[in-house]
Amino acid sequence: MTDQTLKEIHQSFKVKQSSKFLDPCPKETAAAMKCLDSNNYNKSKCQDLFLQYRECKKKWLKERRELRRKGLL
Repeated sequence: MTDQTLKEIHQSFKVKQSSKFLDPCPKETAAAMKCLDSNNYNKSKCQDLFLQYRECKKKWLKERRELRRKGLL
């Protein structure tokens, strides 16, 4: 993720409603859901897309933790 993307996500968290879910990986989520729709919800055919989502989420969480350590969140 770029610094600009991180700033946009951070800003989204600042303005979101407390009960509203914020997805940090919308492209990966959309791709996985599209794959499931196209394959009659056979998850085994979409494993690579689920892996991409998990990697995106891991990277996002790691960056959030680092920002918290630096006192930027």
